[in-house]
Amino acid sequence: MATTSVSTPIPAGLSATNVLAALHNHDLMIKTLCPALISYEFETGDPATSAVYSVTDRKPIGQTKYKLTLTNTYDGVNSLVNAKPPVGVLTIAGRWRVVDGTLREDVEIDGNFMMKKMAKGNVEKTHPAQHSMLLQQAKA
Repeated sequence: MATTSVSTPIPAGLSATNVLAALHNHDLMIKTLCPALISYEFETGDPATSAVYSVTDRKPIGQTKYKLTLTNTYDGVNSLVNAKPPVGVLTIAGRWRVVDGTLREDVEIDGNFMMKKMAKGNVEKTHPAQHSMLLQQAKA
């Protein structure tokens, strides 16, 4: 299991309530988490609490399809990606939380050695921009 964390200060004037509302907006979360989104479909559950989506996304290795579960919590949202790329199974579990004036994301990645290393590098490289985009949307 590989782990990493991304933490972004919440801009002055932006309330934790607005950030939580953005985190609980599954449509916004999917569009934020999947910048190369092709399409997504609601599969099961309740978008107000916990729901599973089928996501088609564009990755460097080509188009990929995976399951994304978003579960709202009182202080954020949990995200769970279950993907089956050509080189094995990949699971990415994220815990997005509003804590002490920051948006903090703790990520656990499971898969084979190469998939874990590649996914961890990708999270560390792309998620700070995703945090910024989400915080921008929370201001709107």
